[in-house]
Amino acid sequence: MTGTHAGHPREGNSQDTTPAVPPSRFSLVFRQFAAAAGIGLLVLVASWLGILSRPEHQLASFWPTNALLLGVFARRPALATPLGWLAAAAGYMGADLLTGSDLSATLRLTGANLAGVAVGYLLFHRFRREDLGLQRAQSMLRVLMVCAGAAFAAALSGCLIARSLIGADLVQAIGIWFSAELVSYVALVPVILLLPSPRQLRHAWREPLARFLNMPGHRLPALSLLLTVLLGVAIGGPGAIAFPVPALLWCALSYRLFTTATATALLCIWTLVGIANGWIDLHVQDDMAAIVSMRIGMALVAVAPLTVAGAHAARNRLLNALNHAANHDALTQTLSRSAFERRGEAALERARTQGGGLAMLMVDLDHFKAINDRHGHAAGDTVLVAFAERARGLLREGDLLGRFGGEEFAILAPGVGERDALRLADQLLRVSAQPFALEDGRRLDITISIGLAMQPPLADGASLETLLKRADRALYQAKFNGRNRMEQAPLPASES
Repeated sequence: MTGTHAGHPREGNSQDTTPAVPPSRFSLVFRQFAAAAGIGLLVLVASWLGILSRPEHQLASFWPTNALLLGVFARRPALATPLGWLAAAAGYMGADLLTGSDLSATLRLTGANLAGVAVGYLLFHRFRREDLGLQRAQSMLRVLMVCAGAAFAAALSGCLIARSLIGADLVQAIGIWFSAELVSYVALVPVILLLPSPRQLRHAWREPLARFLNMPGHRLPALSLLLTVLLGVAIGGPGAIAFPVPALLWCALSYRLFTTATATALLCIWTLVGIANGWIDLHVQDDMAAIVSMRIGMALVAVAPLTVAGAHAARNRLLNALNHAANHDALTQTLSRSAFERRGEAALERARTQGGGLAMLMVDLDHFKAINDRHGHAAGDTVLVAFAERARGLLREGDLLGRFGGEEFAILAPGVGERDALRLADQLLRVSAQPFALEDGRRLDITISIGLAMQPPLADGASLETLLKRADRALYQAKFNGRNRMEQAPLPASES
């Protein structure tokens, strides 16, 4: 077949070089005030919900505000501006004053709450980014230490007002405040740190929900968690808070980290609210020391599944990285030859059973040795990476791209006819004709040669090795005929 040559740039590839307009000062100020208003509203609503759970002359049975604020500031430090802290203080004070607290108590409670958040924020500043995402095996233990520090700072700041509210001595007041803060921090801070962005949230829930609905075995950890919670309600007693631990560990090994964190937080909230309202009878309602012990125990129960989930996620990331390294070329991130051949055999078998054709393209960068000799191996690596990226941009999901040698690549496109295969080859020639930019600003013009072999639908007896050899012979013919072209291998006599 006559060679195909494309020595001109691809049409419609012009780029808009208009410089981005920096935001105006008014726009920046408006964003800062909008962010601060959002923080104030979050604190106001969360504080109001916490106050609703506060029995008369008692501290709230579950106070989510400090944990939410600490999680937001730790995840988005840009929000922790002086204006953001002032907005948070206004939210705390607004919720207390709107629910009838006097100004003196409101100021002291606000100061104690902010003191705990501030200490936790400063401690989080020493964290690595991976720890904030609970991506290492010990990340949750580090989060626990931060939560304990924040809770202790809040307890020291608020112990005097706690004494007046609950009529306890100083040590009891510190214990009550510390334990309440600790369990709230441990339950909610991981959820905020792991919460997907609004763009990611839909995708983050879609796949786990589909597995939950379509795979009966995937429901068992969640059902076992629900069952153990109901057993705790039915049996009661101090040990009831530990009933869900095995189910939580099962969830940690079965579900994503964010899902486990959410389930753990809901369990903590349910347990604390249920005990405060008498739905779960642990026989500790009138014993402050037992309440402190129960809350600390609940916080430590929450740490266990999140630690397991973090270690499990880290292990899975390592296995995925090793699997990727074993199956991909380290430089171009295309498939290695062995991985290409394994997946290619599977694609060929699907084509035999489903009746689809395939196209195999062998691609070679012309005079590549001269590029290395003249410009250095770093320049050659840059060209290889750029070519692989351009080629990848032309392929569909399910097409295979592999690196077979120094400058030789293979492409397998299942389910395409001859016309589409010729169009793909022409596009490869076109995008390769565009100059390749080097790191030092130089631009290289290169050409490629392509050998194309078609596998007709329902053709029996052909193997991937045979298809590769036919494409390789066509590539040799393209190079023999002058390079910068494509040659197509003829069909075997039995398939003509």
